[in-house]
Amino acid sequence: MSVPPLDVAKAWPSRELEHGRQLFRARFSPDGRFVAAGGQDKLVHVWDLEKDEKRSLNGHRTWVSSLVFHPKEKKLFTADYQGVVCCLNYVRGDNPIWTIPEADRNNVRALAVTIEGKYLITAGDDAVIKVWETLNGKLVTKLAGHKECIFSLTLSSDGKYLVSGDLLGSIRQWSIGDWTLIRELDARLLHTRKENFIADVGGVRSLAFSGDGKLLAVGGMKEAKSNAFCPGKPTVLIFDWDSGKVTNELGIKGKSDGPFNALQFLDDGTLAGHTEILHSASELTFWKIDQPEPFHSIKNGSGYDLSLHPDKRQLLVPTYVTGGSSGNGGRGKTPENYLTNTSVLRIFSLFAKPVEKKEG
Repeated sequence: MSVPPLDVAKAWPSRELEHGRQLFRARFSPDGRFVAAGGQDKLVHVWDLEKDEKRSLNGHRTWVSSLVFHPKEKKLFTADYQGVVCCLNYVRGDNPIWTIPEADRNNVRALAVTIEGKYLITAGDDAVIKVWETLNGKLVTKLAGHKECIFSLTLSSDGKYLVSGDLLGSIRQWSIGDWTLIRELDARLLHTRKENFIADVGGVRSLAFSGDGKLLAVGGMKEAKSNAFCPGKPTVLIFDWDSGKVTNELGIKGKSDGPFNALQFLDDGTLAGHTEILHSASELTFWKIDQPEPFHSIKNGSGYDLSLHPDKRQLLVPTYVTGGSSGNGGRGKTPENYLTNTSVLRIFSLFAKPVEKKEG
């Protein structure tokens, strides 16, 4: 079957997977057959796209915060808000193969697996990166240096380096194998702490390398107005990887006021990103990275992750669907009117919608 030409300006939602609770993370499996997702109901949900079947896996006692597939084996690594990491067989769906009871003192915010599948990397609230063996969950080493919680991890396109980003806008490059710190990049524009704030706001929420490895996209927001609901200006910084310097700053045309939680380069060099906003529609955004404004965007509920299918023509977004009451006290006063927030895992086909043939 031929692959249709990429045309994000004509992208359309080709499939939706609904779930009754909010899901934060979702990924395609390496072969593209499965989708795994996790969030508020403590379970890991796996959809078999070919059979149109859904199964749910146990292993966590609190919200699932992150997940990543092993590149070669039928293993799925999942993490939660209490620092627990599980290794699951996502095909059999039995008990965890192994568990790390304390990969972080609190929330494990990011996971990554090296390209050959030997190491699992975790990071989160305690600001220390840990490296584990994927075979058995044994600790290999710890990487200290960040001064605040780590939101994001990614690997360089050649698989030689780990890149991490934190709340204060510090990006660090580490050598995979000897695990040494190479350098630090400056994304402090994505961090805000005003005198009347009681907490830091912003940070490096997402990272993505271009296919040729020459560019690093860094997502978040700048100029936060408060630290209540933390509204700001969604922003992406484009770094030249060789020099470590910012070459462009990307924004949006819409009204989203939350950070870019996820970024993904497409195979023609287009950058895709997704934002969030309270009580309203957010957007899936597409840029040519030499232009500050997007050339196309699609209205969508707030999104927290992006995953590109192995065919490079489908983009998965776990999308927030409001139950209509996000205020404090709603359940206690009128429980019959308090509806749970739900999710739709929306798959966008990144090409023109085929024309249906008319019968006769």
